[in-house]
Amino acid sequence: MRYLPKLQQLQTFRAVLLHGSIRTAAKALGQSQPGVTRSLQELEQILGISLMTRGSTGVVLTDVGRLFNSRIELVLNELDRALDEIEHHNSSTSGHVTIGLSLLPILTIFPGAIKRFKVKHTKSCVTNVEGQISELLPGLRNGKLDFIICSHAPLEYLGGLVQEPLIDTQYFIYARKGHPLAGCTSLVELQDAEWFLPLTQIGHYNQLEQILFKSSNSQNKSIMRGTGSVALQMVMKADYLTIATSQMVRNNLFKQDFCVIPVKEMLPAAKFSLVYSSERPLTLAAKDLMQEFRFESQCFDWSEPIDSGTVS
Repeated sequence: MRYLPKLQQLQTFRAVLLHGSIRTAAKALGQSQPGVTRSLQELEQILGISLMTRGSTGVVLTDVGRLFNSRIELVLNELDRALDEIEHHNSSTSGHVTIGLSLLPILTIFPGAIKRFKVKHTKSCVTNVEGQISELLPGLRNGKLDFIICSHAPLEYLGGLVQEPLIDTQYFIYARKGHPLAGCTSLVELQDAEWFLPLTQIGHYNQLEQILFKSSNSQNKSIMRGTGSVALQMVMKADYLTIATSQMVRNNLFKQDFCVIPVKEMLPAAKFSLVYSSERPLTLAAKDLMQEFRFESQCFDWSEPIDSGTVS
């Protein structure tokens, strides 16, 4: 008969990885260091293999430990979801939802969706993780995130996931007003500019770069990468160019200081989707929050500025 690890052993294992050392994990768990060490040893004895190595600088997972951790993360996260759902049934106004959003939904539909959600779920806790799709997908797969809203992804990245179209708008190239390149009408004229672009290479962001640098070697260009909020700051403060939707700029503190560079080339549409697991059930609270995002995406004004040289 195969013996299964105890829940306390798995929680200890996760705590040690989270804190990086047995000493720090023991303090966080309110246990003694020998007690944490003993729990890890018992876990490894049950499994019959070493999961981590211990050194002066902390703990490091073995190859098998990494495999084990990827499965255990999903198990423990699903257990947390199960407890949340039981709590939700006991009190219809409670429930914990963790979601991942890129900048566009944060600046547009997030506030309205949360406001409507909290009317019904007065005691619910919503945690948001900001990032691009390549950063959010791992959290969705291991159960840390209930669902994500981010740029549309190719099918090869979506095994075991459902992708539901939610937002369809347009990208523009932005600079600060008065930038030397603000009046350019072709991408060719922007080849030597300094760019701040999204960190991810998945989906239409990769397509955007292929269009931007079609006639040049992008490796020779000055390109920084990061989040959309940082990109807007770099446009305003450091004369970089970036790609964004009009809705992202309208919500920025410096929106009156931005302008659209009126290039003749058409950029790909900005498509954003709701993505969730097809294999794991969502909690009732997560389902309700998803529905509020669907509603807000239909009600939000996605119209673009008429004058391509200014931001309305």
